[in-house]
Amino acid sequence: MISTHHEREDVYVVLRADLFHAADAPLETLVTAKQVVRSQELAEREVARLNAMHPDGQVRYWYAHSRLFPPGRSASSVEAPA
Repeated sequence: MISTHHEREDVYVVLRADLFHAADAPLETLVTAKQVVRSQELAEREVARLNAMHPDGQVRYWYAHSRLFPPGRSASSVEAPA
C-alpha cells in the first residue's frame, strides 16, 4: 500500500537467522535480509515455506514490516537536492 501522506510504501522484509554460528558470533553475521515483498500475506507464506525447509531449527526465517521511500527521499529528508 502506498501512503501519499508520507510518500512511502509499506513493505515486508523476510529475514534469516543462521543459528549454527558460534554463540559469540557478531549479530550482523547471524542475520540476513533475504528479500523484500509488498504484501504481508506473501511474507507469511514465504516464511512458512522457508522454515519448512529447515526443520532442525538451525536456520530460522521471520518477517518484519518496514517502509520503502521513493528515490531521493527518506524518513528524515524533506527534499532531495536536484
